[in-house]
Amino acid sequence: MRFRAFGRRCIAGVVVCVASLFAGNALAQDRPPLNERVTPAIFETVFPAADRLGEVEGQPPFMRAYAGDEQLGFVFSTYDVVRAPSYSPRPFDAIVGMDLAGNLTGVQVISFHDPYLTGFPERVRQLAEFFRFYVGYNISGQRAFPAQPDFVQGTTISARQMRAGVLDAARVIDRATSDRPPVTEPTLDLDAFTVMNWGELMEMGALAHRAVTFGDVREALAEAGVTPVEMEVPLGRPDLALNPPRFDCRFVATRACEIDANLVRENDEIYTDLYFALVTPAMIGRNLLGSDLYARYLTPQPPGTHMLAMLSAGPYDFRGLGFYRDENGNRFDRFRLVQGETEIVFTRDQHQMVGGLRGDRPRLPDVSVFFIAPNSGFDPVAPFEIVLMVTATTETGEQATIDIPIAYQVPDDVILMPFVEPAPPWVEAWADATPQLVILGIALVILTGLFIFQKQLTMSRRAHAWIRNAFLLFTLVWLGWIAGGQLSIVHVVNYLKAPFDGVDIGFYLAEPLIVVIGIYVLLSLILIGRGVFCGWLCPFGALQELTAKVARFLKLPTWDPPERMQRWMWLPKYGTAALIVGAAFVAPAALAATEEIEPFKTAITSVFTRPWPYVAYALVLVGMGLFTERFFCRFLCPLGGVLALGDRLHIFTLLKRRPECGSGGCHLCERSCPVRAIERDGKIIMAECFQCLDCQVEYYDEQRCPPLAKGRKVRERASRARPQMGVPVPAMAMSAAASKPAMGPDR
Repeated sequence: MRFRAFGRRCIAGVVVCVASLFAGNALAQDRPPLNERVTPAIFETVFPAADRLGEVEGQPPFMRAYAGDEQLGFVFSTYDVVRAPSYSPRPFDAIVGMDLAGNLTGVQVISFHDPYLTGFPERVRQLAEFFRFYVGYNISGQRAFPAQPDFVQGTTISARQMRAGVLDAARVIDRATSDRPPVTEPTLDLDAFTVMNWGELMEMGALAHRAVTFGDVREALAEAGVTPVEMEVPLGRPDLALNPPRFDCRFVATRACEIDANLVRENDEIYTDLYFALVTPAMIGRNLLGSDLYARYLTPQPPGTHMLAMLSAGPYDFRGLGFYRDENGNRFDRFRLVQGETEIVFTRDQHQMVGGLRGDRPRLPDVSVFFIAPNSGFDPVAPFEIVLMVTATTETGEQATIDIPIAYQVPDDVILMPFVEPAPPWVEAWADATPQLVILGIALVILTGLFIFQKQLTMSRRAHAWIRNAFLLFTLVWLGWIAGGQLSIVHVVNYLKAPFDGVDIGFYLAEPLIVVIGIYVLLSLILIGRGVFCGWLCPFGALQELTAKVARFLKLPTWDPPERMQRWMWLPKYGTAALIVGAAFVAPAALAATEEIEPFKTAITSVFTRPWPYVAYALVLVGMGLFTERFFCRFLCPLGGVLALGDRLHIFTLLKRRPECGSGGCHLCERSCPVRAIERDGKIIMAECFQCLDCQVEYYDEQRCPPLAKGRKVRERASRARPQMGVPVPAMAMSAAASKPAMGPDR
């Protein structure tokens, strides 16, 4: 009793000290200003195209990045903008570069407090590589992520949280610096511009292209059942000699009259090689037409006018001659624009002929720009088609027209989308973890069943041994090494500290497996005690127990402290718990070092792949467990200390005891307990019990448990006496002899 009172006073004193220190601790730490944190090396990393930075401005603060006198974008810090946490509730700090179009130019994490990154240099390198994949990624989120968080092996949660923090900060800066009104529906981006060549425009999907061959036209005519006698542009060189093209040189330049025959001689396979694009967005129009022509054509037009550029080579010129004829209404009769129910046929006053374009582009002599009126019903962000129309005269003298449609959709890169708040990182985490959650759910159902039917389980020594060893192996290999579901003092500290750091509910939900395990452990702690986790769901505990079983098989020597010494050896785990929790509030800079008391990150999370001092420490603890069962769990584990304190809340005690336990020289259960959680008087110290159920195997063993063995012998003698004597043993006497020592009330 004096020992328990002393322990309670020690614990209360530690809690009071921690609370007092926390009350005087300032959580917010001053940081150097942004311009001091962005060193020349960091600036070169996050914005390599820029050569200088402006002054710090704005709220939240940012700096403008320049190349000469031209502004290219912005540089800012996630810590200054959003204070986003990663695995730790303390915010990380990343310097981010972003160009004027909202594309990331670089990210460098300069500080973090993540326990699963500290001491893992390979993971820090992977994190830097992870963010290099995001160079060029647009913060609008319209494109798929170029790399997934599991690229940073063992620190998926941190990578996901940091990515969300970087993008959130970038969106805040983009909205704060943009003079464009926010869009409420998909809108064409008229202003954004980046220099692009012909190949890049094609790759982006800015240009639609269709090469129509003579064979394509013949096939289309045949499918329409048209036998041409005469065509404006004949099909091939033999037809050209017999039926020359019907160009009227009064209306077109001499070169235009000659071009058809020249191109047929150069390439008698192509009927028309057509390209077209909506060039209203500067990204497309300025790169395709050049800045001067783009401004010259677009500036005089009424607001809301769109421009369509068409370029072709080949004998079939998309323009034709109809737009010169007044009787034709000056309409272009070789193509039309179709968008749903809307059809647009262009006229001469909606057209501007363009000379040959310079630059890295194919030889396309026929170039025109067409203007789409604001009231035409045309939607620039919706798909549409340019339908080529080829007309032929049949034997009856009738005109037959075939249509050759070519689809177009303006690329996503030039569409401004209304801002949609992205799903929180935890939503993605839970979706990704679905298979693991299913496996974990099945395992927890099985574990719950084992405790509900523990009597049936422990009545068979062999079944108990096989099932327990199999579950421990599952806990170590799948839950620990594969799925990374090691509950740790780190989680306890994070959850305790998070409310003081102002994090939202998403922080608690960021790690799905730990959330489920944590809830299960909390419920089991309140119901039946701490042993459900420590004895069955802790991967490092499973590692210690399985290696200890190997040591017993090899007959290695064992050592267990005497009962009095063991009572004192139980105290350090409460001290390590208080040290770590206190450091979280009082000395955050020392938290990462104190958390290394737990070897979980080394032995389980990284599977012994950390630098050698961490590995050596973990191996020493595992080695000590070979000679003293679960040495770390019993005497040093800070998480075990926290759970042992909470064990006092448990409602039910499922472990059965008899009045004879611990008396009359019977210490069978005491000796069978691998962690010596049973006192000499037979009482189980539940705060130190791992619920391995070994004592219950002895409790139901009629061969070994003295009260049961005595009752069994009485029954056996009675069964032998009945046939020999011919007189039944009085039922009352047999019942008294068998049940008096064995069936007393449980305690």
